[in-house]
Amino acid sequence: MFDLDGTLVSSLAAIERHTVRWARRVGARPDEVLARSHGRRDTEFIPLVAPWADAEEEFRWLHRLSVEDTEGIAPLPGVRGLLAALDADRWAIVTSAAREVALSRLAAAGLPRPVHLVCAEDVERGKPDPEGFLRGAALLGVPPGSCLAVEDSAAGVAAARAAGARVLGVGEAARPPDRGAHLADVVVRPGPDGALRVSTARSGTRSVAR
Repeated sequence: MFDLDGTLVSSLAAIERHTVRWARRVGARPDEVLARSHGRRDTEFIPLVAPWADAEEEFRWLHRLSVEDTEGIAPLPGVRGLLAALDADRWAIVTSAAREVALSRLAAAGLPRPVHLVCAEDVERGKPDPEGFLRGAALLGVPPGSCLAVEDSAAGVAAARAAGARVLGVGEAARPPDRGAHLADVVVRPGPDGALRVSTARSGTRSVAR
């Protein structure tokens, strides 16, 4: 189960551009908004950082900007090859982005639309709540403990662990010595028992997911 932004696609510059523009629109501090929004759904962080604003109106404004402005969005290193190596029904995306936003970013990055996709509208509680990863495991038809979650944010890692999934952190969520690593450093090999063995170039075998 993959997170989307910062895990599969390089979208940080676009997200920060949108978030800063929105923060200035509502009179919030951009640095505070950026710090508290990473990995969270727009519907949850908007009232958190701007309780004086009309949350529904601001969500619609930010949502439309996120869908339409995809400048700079690209696949992260190693992503195309890794997804191509996986059977389409054996992986899922679990993202805090709205479905329209997620599909827009996947298209901009030239990545395949997944068979299994869990977005902001599909859960009542976003990350760090485990609901999204529990739903992703259910779509895959396996227990959460048999899944590997790949995440780049603290909220996402917390959500995956709470769901009972094994976790591989990338980017800032990776533990030393893998800090800053992305999926170019990850290799997936099928085992004789039908499990997928996941290893990193720097740390050796890390996790197994059936």
